[in-house]
Amino acid sequence: MNSNRLLKFAQQHLMIINLLMFQAVWWLSILYRNSSLWLTLALLLVHFYLSTYVRQDVSLMLKVAIFGFAFDSALMFAGVFQFQQFPFWLLAIWCHFAISLRYSLAFTQKLNWQLNALLGGIFGCLSYLAGERFDAVVLPLELFYSALILFFVWLVMFPMFVNVTRDQ
Repeated sequence: MNSNRLLKFAQQHLMIINLLMFQAVWWLSILYRNSSLWLTLALLLVHFYLSTYVRQDVSLMLKVAIFGFAFDSALMFAGVFQFQQFPFWLLAIWCHFAISLRYSLAFTQKLNWQLNALLGGIFGCLSYLAGERFDAVVLPLELFYSALILFFVWLVMFPMFVNVTRDQ
């Protein structure tokens, strides 16, 4: 397959590629933390190379990733999270998550806000709890209280992120 046909094929299947890249970035970041940045950032560049909507993707990424990382930083300073080193890898996850909102998570734009809130509360919380199981993050509060805080944070944040994506 020549390079133009391969590029066209990848662009046509960007939703699936995005899903696979986001999963790869999440696992690489959780398992290797800051050591994975070179690869997670390279995957971000691959996305922009394949995307036909680079400007919109960058705009959404900046809005969501900056807000999400700032909010995670606030939770970190509030004592909800602790990290062994500053989690630059978490910013990489936020960048890829933001882009996923337009691609592999695009189906959420058709859902009502209540269902998005529930999905965000459950899966956002589970993502951090899984990160804790792999020693990427320390949750110093009791597990129940950490889960409760994360559930309610994501209950609000995910529908907000989906709404921002709709405006793009």
